[in-house]
Amino acid sequence: MYGKNLIFKTGGVDGCDCAEILTLIEKGNINTTPLITHRFPLSEIEAAYHMFENKLDGVMKVAIIDK
Repeated sequence: MYGKNLIFKTGGVDGCDCAEILTLIEKGNINTTPLITHRFPLSEIEAAYHMFENKLDGVMKVAIIDK
């Protein structure tokens, strides 16, 4: 995950915990699949933000994926 020019933003999580959390996710110790309710390609990021901001379609978390 590191070195892929990714930006992670968190809410309610102390930034100093991010490295440890990302390592646990990368190793498969934390399954994030049920937390992400919607996935969008980067080309549709505006629609993703609109959906998340307006809490449409039961959205909990949105992932921007590389297609």
